[in-house]
Amino acid sequence: MSLARFVKTGASLVGGQGIMAANQLLLPPLFLRFYGVNAYGEWLALSSAALYLGTLNFGLHNFANNQATIHYNRNEVDEVNAVQATSFSILLALVSVVALLSAAVFFLPISTWLHLKLPNAAAALTMYLLGVQLLVRLIFGFLTGGFLVVGAYHRGAYWGNYLAIATLVVSTVLVALHGSFVYIAWGQFACASLFTLLVGIDLRLHASIAFPKLRYARRNQVMEILKPSGYFGMLFSATFLVYQLPVVIMQRVLGPTNVVVFSITRTVFSMSRQALTAVSLALGPEIIELYGKSKWPELLRLYDLSERAVFALVPVLAFGTFLVSPLLMNVWLHKPLYQMDVCLFLALISAAAGIKEHKYQFQTSVNQHEQMARFLFFTYIAMIVCMVPGVNYFGIRAFLVLWLATETSQIIYTVHLNELLFKKFARIDLAPLYRIGALLAVGALACWWIASYVNQHSYLLQVGAALGFTACLAGIEYPLFKLGGLRQGFVTRLLRRKNQPEVVLAA
Repeated sequence: MSLARFVKTGASLVGGQGIMAANQLLLPPLFLRFYGVNAYGEWLALSSAALYLGTLNFGLHNFANNQATIHYNRNEVDEVNAVQATSFSILLALVSVVALLSAAVFFLPISTWLHLKLPNAAAALTMYLLGVQLLVRLIFGFLTGGFLVVGAYHRGAYWGNYLAIATLVVSTVLVALHGSFVYIAWGQFACASLFTLLVGIDLRLHASIAFPKLRYARRNQVMEILKPSGYFGMLFSATFLVYQLPVVIMQRVLGPTNVVVFSITRTVFSMSRQALTAVSLALGPEIIELYGKSKWPELLRLYDLSERAVFALVPVLAFGTFLVSPLLMNVWLHKPLYQMDVCLFLALISAAAGIKEHKYQFQTSVNQHEQMARFLFFTYIAMIVCMVPGVNYFGIRAFLVLWLATETSQIIYTVHLNELLFKKFARIDLAPLYRIGALLAVGALACWWIASYVNQHSYLLQVGAALGFTACLAGIEYPLFKLGGLRQGFVTRLLRRKNQPEVVLAA
């Protein structure tokens, strides 16, 4: 494993998460100030409905770039060219067809379906532009992912950061000017188109082996690519099911105010988990290389060490955010949107999602994701089916209970798949998983008791309670997850880096 590359990848991803956090911090209060709660709820509903198009690449860029990287590490250059060219041809055809079919939105009663006050023509055009923007981003994602093939994933991540910054600036200006939703969607589409062109040029110049050359496309490889890519598509569809579709349902059943409460609270915990997400994503290039070269001892060691780091971060981020969420929401938004039980549920859901993301990174990075994709997709379908009557009678909390139960079942199944992945080499130690489960259960009870007291007092006391509690957690976690070995191994390898730039981390 290359420590230098891991640090570069992690830094680029952390930067991206920081930009995303800035986006989440800036835009909601601006929307609420210039448009109001109801109009912002309508924007969220339109965005969530349009985001379904983001699932329509069927995971092509994930599968193709992972597979091309595996071939590249095995010196199979012809296969790299064939996979990239064939996959990109499929993607271009798909984007063209869907962009044309999406025009049907202009003939549908969007405002009526989503209970919007926005005129139907404006709602349809906004949704179309948001959807076409996402189709362009599919091409952008394929091209940025191409840098993974030559071990420069961080370069593609930087391009993603540049696009995120440009989109944030354009959106902020248009919202501050109280522009129509159509103008905001158009500005985002223009940014996506421009940066897709620029990253294509950069990939051609600096990683030409990964640039898709259509002359190498193979018709007989289409189905070989579509089938495993389709399972990635199920994973993306699962993301839509859990993050976007519930917003649409809440808009119809509960109204825009509840949509805003749910979305804002979820955003708070999403921001705190972004550093954790960056750690899991940064593992991807290293996992692919070790798997491609069949270095199973090093891959298992990477699994063990990264698990310790992730498990140590999960409770600190989740419960720390929970304890300061009244301060964050009141100071940030200046509106009474804080609800303690909703926040605690989302803290536990955020923790479960962070654990799952680490586990399934080892499946998706090596294209061993079919069983996991099916399980995640159908468990989320079951969750949505149960959600519809649940929110009708019990509101947001019914969905949060269902979501937490679903994430927990998915962790259990994904760990089972991890065991199958490593079974020919060694058994995975499940003790850390039991420990993190117990720590989260006890921590949730302690946090509820602390929050019940400090939320009635000053913000200074809330911050102090959050810092004190997370410090106690860190003290408990150090021996619980054997972080001393992780720290010593990292320091030792860092000191040796000048003489041994390519190293295998050890505990």
